[in-house]
Formats: sequence, C-alpha cells, structure tokens
Amino acid sequence: MRCAPGTTLLLATCAAMVVAGCAATHTRTGPVTAASRTAVPPTPRQRAGADATAILRAFVVPPGAQRLQKAPDALKVPISTVVSTTLMDDVSFWRAPGQPQAVLAWEQAHLPRRFTPEDADFGPPSWDRTFSLAPVPGVLNARDLVVEVTGAANGQTAIRVDAQVSWQPARPALERVPSATRVVTISQLPSLDPHARRPPAPVTITNLAVVRRLAALVDSLQLSTIGNAPCPAPPGGGIRLTFRAMAGGPPLAVAKGPAACGTVQLSVGGKPQPMLQITDSFIPQVLKLAGLPWKVP
Repeated sequence: MRCAPGTTLLLATCAAMVVAGCAATHTRTGPVTAASRTAVPPTPRQRAGADATAILRAFVVPPGAQRLQKAPDALKVPISTVVSTTLMDDVSFWRAPGQPQAVLAWEQAHLPRRFTPEDADFGPPSWDRTFSLAPVPGVLNARDLVVEVTGAANGQTAIRVDAQVSWQPARPALERVPSATRVVTISQLPSLDPHARRPPAPVTITNLAVVRRLAALVDSLQLSTIGNAPCPAPPGGGIRLTFRAMAGGPPLAVAKGPAACGTVQLSVGGKPQPMLQITDSFIPQVLKLAGLPWKVP
C-alpha cells in the first residue's frame, strides 16, 4: 500500500503532454470569441481524470497480448494502490504469452523513460511494479502506473494495469487562522516515551510579524487526503500553536501535530476543521520562526 505524500502534475488540458512531463504553449489559430475568453480552466479533479487516461495509454502492450473485457479472478483487486480520498483509477486488463516475471520485466524495459520505477511486490501468486511521474505540487499529488501480473493457463500471463492519479482539493476559505490574531502560544506536547525529557514551558509570542508568519505557515498546509488509512499512532511529541487576539484571551485557532499519518489537527473558533497534511519542514520552520532551541521528536 502506498501513501500519497501528500499529499501532487502538469495541466490535464494537454493530457498526452502531461504524461510526457512537458509543458507546452498552445497558440490559438482561430478567432478569439467571447466563449474562448471566458473558458473555465479544468479543476484538479478533471486534470486527474485526463491524466489517468493518458497514463493508461502509455502502457506498452506486450507482443501477442490481447485485451480482456473483464478482470481475471486473480486480479479483481489491485495489490498496490495510492491511499487517497481523491483517487482517480483508470484500469485495463490483458493476457499475454510468457511467464509473469518475464512479462513484467519486458514492460519495464519498454515503458517510456519518463516513468520512474518505484515500489515492487514479489509473488507468487502475483508480481507488480509501480512506475511514477513527478507530481504537480498543489494540483496532483500522485501519478502512478501500476502493472500487476499473475500466471494464467497455457503458459499465459494475466495483466492488470492501473493508472492512479490523486488530486489536491482546495482548503475551505474559513479554514484559516483568523486575521484578528495578535498572539500565539507554542507548546511542546509530551512524548509517550517514559524516558523522554519533560517538555519545556510554553512560550507566548507577541511580536506581530512573527505571529503573522506562523499563522501563514499553518495556512499554507494542504488538506489531507489520507482518509481512514491504517496509520500507526505517533509515539508522542509534536507541538501545539494556540492563536489568540490578546494574551490570556480565548483561542481563535489551535493547530496541533503531528497526528496519525502525519496530519495536523486544526480548530477554528473551537470547531474542528478537516485534517491538514504536515510537511517534514513544518515543525523545524515553527521553531526557527519562534527562535526556540527545542528538540521535538
């Protein structure tokens, strides 16, 4: 099972070029009309759909292979998938002569070089390999071609091909640190490790420039698309940022993390908001902005 770091792809208006990993400038040859001036750009979800279609077409059909109209019993469920609540999965099934490992090796050797080999699962009963394209930050989180093979009768190999693309939804406009924020208190959360040091005392920052940078850092986090993935609970540690209009006032927003699957829990006005996806640099950036020498697990 693969997780999207979140977690990202070129514009799907040029679906074939997306897979090529190239950006192209298109020149309009016809007259400019009112309709063309008001054309609505594709949404991230639409880009993901077009990109998945293009990625599936990039699969190189092995010699003598025949396309199947339905999934073989052994390949009805993919062995590897991107873990995302915003996943677009385009799939096809084939049968080709030869042994599974040889067919998979042939495919890897003939795929366009723009695909990077990633995770692999080794059978029996099935073998698979993920081939990835670079994400488009803030638009498409993952762009994978997953080829899974298993033995079939009469020296044949059954093939499942998945084009998996996840897109990044926009954060709700209200899921932001309120502009009335003037003070932030930073607390280090206790670790579950009984041998860990006691957390330092919370620090309250009133420097408005620093407070605004910390609020902007929280606001820059993207919505998590990890869903209900079975991530292990964090061992403890992390930080909590409590934003207020004045020292001692009620919290306007509270951000706390990392939680399971590398997420940040955010509440605004006391109301829980959709989970955000933390980045590896989030906590170091908070500590650097606040000038804190803490070591947070």
